[in-house]
Amino acid sequence: MIEGLREISFSQEHQFVSLHGIVRPYDVQPDNTVSSSNVAGAQIQVVSAGTLTDAQKKGWLLKLNDKVNPF
Repeated sequence: MIEGLREISFSQEHQFVSLHGIVRPYDVQPDNTVSSSNVAGAQIQVVSAGTLTDAQKKGWLLKLNDKVNPF
């Protein structure tokens, strides 16, 4: 099992990226790296938080308008 986590921050925005998967021991290179094609069952999750993410979310009035008038 492998797990990798990374936090990226820019312009008051924070992104958290996580990778989970399974690799065979002989797929690990001498410099402790693994090719992405050798990761079985890879799960990648990206979570954003900050002012840019908040600005992209619709408010309740716009959501209601979309339901009433979808086009």
